[in-house]
Amino acid sequence: MSRKIKRLVSRATRPRPPEFDPGAALSLLRQGRLTAAEAICGQALAVNPRQAEALNLLATIRQQQGEFQEAVRLLTTAIGLSPDRADYLCNLGSAHRGLGEPGPALLAFRKALALSPGQLEAQFNLALTLLDLDDRDQAAQTLIRLLSVRPVFVPARQLLARIRSAQGRTDEAVAELFEIIRLEPENSAAHCELGNLMQAQGRLAEAASAYERAIASRPDYAVAINNLGNTLVKQGLIHQALRRYQEALRHDPDLVEAHVNLSWTYKAHGMLKEDVAAMRGYLARHPEDAKAHSDLLFSLNYDPDYSPAELLAAAQDWWRRHQPSTPPLAARPRAAGDGLRIGFLSPDFRKHPVGTFLLPLFEALSSHPEVSLRCYAELAEGEQDEISRRLRAVAGGWFSTLGLDAKAGARLVREDRPDLLIDLAGHSANNRLDIMALKPAPVQASWLGYVNTTGLPVIDYRLTDAVADPPGSERHYSEKLIRLPGPFFCYAPPAEAAEVGPLPALQEGRLTFASLNNPAKITEEVIALWAELLRRVPGSRLLLVGSQFRDPEIAGLYLARFVKQGAEAGRIRLVPARPWREYFQLHNQIDIALDPFPHNGHTVTCHALWMGVPVITLAGDRYAARLGASVLAAAGLNRYVARDQAEYLDLAAALAADLPGLAELRRRLRPRLQEAPICDVKGFAEGFLRTVAELLAPVAGTGRPPALDES
Repeated sequence: MSRKIKRLVSRATRPRPPEFDPGAALSLLRQGRLTAAEAICGQALAVNPRQAEALNLLATIRQQQGEFQEAVRLLTTAIGLSPDRADYLCNLGSAHRGLGEPGPALLAFRKALALSPGQLEAQFNLALTLLDLDDRDQAAQTLIRLLSVRPVFVPARQLLARIRSAQGRTDEAVAELFEIIRLEPENSAAHCELGNLMQAQGRLAEAASAYERAIASRPDYAVAINNLGNTLVKQGLIHQALRRYQEALRHDPDLVEAHVNLSWTYKAHGMLKEDVAAMRGYLARHPEDAKAHSDLLFSLNYDPDYSPAELLAAAQDWWRRHQPSTPPLAARPRAAGDGLRIGFLSPDFRKHPVGTFLLPLFEALSSHPEVSLRCYAELAEGEQDEISRRLRAVAGGWFSTLGLDAKAGARLVREDRPDLLIDLAGHSANNRLDIMALKPAPVQASWLGYVNTTGLPVIDYRLTDAVADPPGSERHYSEKLIRLPGPFFCYAPPAEAAEVGPLPALQEGRLTFASLNNPAKITEEVIALWAELLRRVPGSRLLLVGSQFRDPEIAGLYLARFVKQGAEAGRIRLVPARPWREYFQLHNQIDIALDPFPHNGHTVTCHALWMGVPVITLAGDRYAARLGASVLAAAGLNRYVARDQAEYLDLAAALAADLPGLAELRRRLRPRLQEAPICDVKGFAEGFLRTVAELLAPVAGTGRPPALDES
């Protein structure tokens, strides 16, 4: 037999490879059996590398595996073989989106629609890509065209509702959501989104109803349960909200927002141990979450069981866990002849204690020719208010850090070249310690907005005063303490403050003690001491003010704690927080204010003194426990600072026993404050500027502090 005949016989008897069955591969793909589907495609391509459908299906598998670059390569080959296949082009666009390449994705989807104008998948993906490019208008128009052909396509309506909501066209967003609910009454996502819109509009009862319908359709919908909790908080039903946050976390232990909300709600209940335990439990699961770790540190400041040494160790642990892997930026040197640039980084350039204490300094320094104040604001436009506008008007530069990652934020600061960057938030909410961690300025400091050390070695200094941080406090800080020559702050009395009224005790025949501090600061030890004070001063009563007292269950919880310590329930009055002007009027019902411990008040103490109400405080072993002492020292009222609880009781009882003297003190307090260092804006600004100039002398090349303009 000839060789040629042998070859022909061999070919005829050789087993043929199975023909490619795209239907079988697609079925396996839809079942999630990627390995089996990949094997079928691989066999087909081994026989015929130009099998376009096998290339397309293999590319789909690669996309599901996250291998988008390989998917692009396979699809490009498939399209070269079958250039008229719109579905291949649509898949190519999806692969480019997976790579974060919206430009090529847009081109692919448009080519697909040119071949097949009615292809809904390509239209929907085109809208998604336009959103990637921040073109909301064109994305919306694309979805409207899609819905004109297929009005029951719910994903398109959901996306259009989100776009309209982001555009502020709330009524249109609501209309889309109602249409989705008409088409799919059990669509829990639509009910939840409707609740979000209602909540944003202040339609709280409707928002709660929408969330409840979402949860009825999907009982484990943790996001909707959490959002219902938020609505309950706004309705003043904080105790019910606590249960909802706990429920949300049972269904989704990793829902960060629910952890943050639960932490706040525990504090509102005065449940400090539960707050700390919950945050520690979350961090055990998510040790990389720097923001949640900051929330824990913030909460620890309220708990009297933690010593200053333990708080320092906890802050340093934050740095060990979250310090950046990249080295700090090299700060840009100041240009020759530049004036002094002082940068401030904060989320609180608004009607907030930080913003209101910062404003008098800014306005005092605004006309100084050698000083430029720079604001790096973690603040949305919609959150800005009159304080924001006044700060922005006098700042030499105002930059938004909102939405920037740490590196971009640090580059923004570095390019602006501040000589000193002052963080005003520490571990409080919405802080940007991630920017500070990259050290974009040659000298960095912490001031004003946080009651403890940050624990960041890249923050060089902490600005304070000799009362809040007396000698020996240095061991509690990672930063070097710099004590300003007077108080660490300056108080500008609010225009909304009422006139000081007569002493209430002379009119009512009984004395009223009060605390307008956050009730989370009122620990069991404080309650015991105040209950003893009520026994020492017969007929007196205690007024407590807090937003959480809108909730009768929380009010009852606090009242029960006082009764447990022997106080009479009828002598305790719990009042919800009031609007700003009513808040100041409330002081005309108060004879003596009581400062909690170990976390004193600060802003509320300043307001009380301005309203003629003396404050009794207990000076403790840390900054948070000496804020009251700092305020009273700045007002020339050191005699109301107690060294221990016995002296605290004696001071309060003695003041209560001398009503004529108390009435005279009330009459003189406001004029006294006007002449004291606490309200000396010019003196504070001079001391602040002199201190900063001395800090920066090695950087600036001169020890000469700029002088304030005498005019």
